[in-house]
Amino acid sequence: MVFGFIGGIFLGIIFFGGLYWSVNKLPKVKHPALLMVISVLIRMIVLISGIYFLSGNDIKRILSTLGGVILVRIIMIFTVQKKSAS
Repeated sequence: MVFGFIGGIFLGIIFFGGLYWSVNKLPKVKHPALLMVISVLIRMIVLISGIYFLSGNDIKRILSTLGGVILVRIIMIFTVQKKSAS
């Protein structure tokens, strides 16, 4: 379960870090909708594949992996809010 949680943290960093990067690039690209579509497809493929491979068909591993992803989400929300408030 610890392996799943740590893997979930890495998946969360990839997913939400990619989202943060994509949103920051939107004003600079010629086709922002295309960037977002490609970004969400790549991020979802990585996230779903990672959860599948880390889970091993065990509900406890799935939940621990999702717990890691949710922890990163919470940290990213507070980090971005603090950054935008300054």
